[in-house]
Amino acid sequence: MREYLTSATIVGDVENVISHLFSEGGEVSASLVDRIRRSHGNAEQAQILIELALGTSKARSMGKYRPGWLFTRRMAEQATHPVIAAYHAERFAECRHVVEICTGAGMDAFALSAVVPHVTTYEADETTHAIVAGNVQRSGIASIDLRCQPWPSPLDLSYDGVWADPSRRSERRRLRVADAYEPPLSSIPTNVLCGMKIGPGDELSPDAEREFTSEYIGFADECRERILWSAEAGLRPLVTLLDGSGTRDSWTPQGTAEAQIVRNGGFLIEPHNAVIASGSVGAFFVEKGAGVLDPRIGYGIVDEEPPASLWYRAYRVEAMEPGTSVRRMQDAVRLRGWGSGTVIKKRGWDQDPEQVRRKLTFAEGGQPGVIIVARVGSGHVTIYATACEVRRGSRSEA
Repeated sequence: MREYLTSATIVGDVENVISHLFSEGGEVSASLVDRIRRSHGNAEQAQILIELALGTSKARSMGKYRPGWLFTRRMAEQATHPVIAAYHAERFAECRHVVEICTGAGMDAFALSAVVPHVTTYEADETTHAIVAGNVQRSGIASIDLRCQPWPSPLDLSYDGVWADPSRRSERRRLRVADAYEPPLSSIPTNVLCGMKIGPGDELSPDAEREFTSEYIGFADECRERILWSAEAGLRPLVTLLDGSGTRDSWTPQGTAEAQIVRNGGFLIEPHNAVIASGSVGAFFVEKGAGVLDPRIGYGIVDEEPPASLWYRAYRVEAMEPGTSVRRMQDAVRLRGWGSGTVIKKRGWDQDPEQVRRKLTFAEGGQPGVIIVARVGSGHVTIYATACEVRRGSRSEA
């Protein structure tokens, strides 16, 4: 099977299966499985072709595809987006040899190979290793040495950089403690320039907190990653925002002051999720001249309409009332003629916004509004607002 996975012919075979899947609406029918099995001679090959067709299609839909590369569904889901991988790799541009721990789909190894003369990457799973080996061979990349070995592994080489993307899942659950990763954080060499991807909210040991600095990576509207950098990485921004168009911006808090509590204002600011994940929302609001309804809730309040920015969404406040009531929400929706595109958001409220939506009736063809329920002290407020046109497409410094 390895020989087939690394061959040039498998790409055409996978594309053929993708065409069949598309013609059948994306469903893997018994007849399709049987047809592929008969054309390729055995059930194992048929199953891997179907898995690669599904995974490669998924990688395309997620913007992670590279021409000629193949993915399983798991590889597509866990692969670093190419824009983010290229950003990681930039920091290693002065290195001569980078060791990568956990190859995964190979996107970081590929990005590193564009700026580093030699990359050695370790992957324990034999099937994943073979798929990536085929991808690399077909791309004609000679500078990547793929090793099918678990980490930690005896090192017979010298290196001046380490990149690690350890598995954050066991067989049954998502792991939330970095030293429970596979391999554990403590096994990663940190005596050279080192970057490690961890879950944005995952727990670090006190030693790791002292040894590393964190950089939170925002992509589109999501906080995609938290990178731990060793001291050799130098000063890194706390938050970096990227998008598919090449736009990039970074922010590091200039102080530790907390925003003042205010109870009203003309506009709400909702920071990017990467800012929220960083835990520095208070400092962000202070820099924006914003107050807060409650220091535990990630909404800032300002009197004047804020300028366009990558760093937040802004909402024009139409009304704010104490407490929560589905009946009053319905009255507000009816009064304003809001349509089915109305968004319900929450901060510190235990209700499911989608269940609340299902209880409301919206005006056919009406403009969308925004209903925000936020905790204030020991209670809640409900805010009725409309989105300002100040989000994407206009860059400003944080």
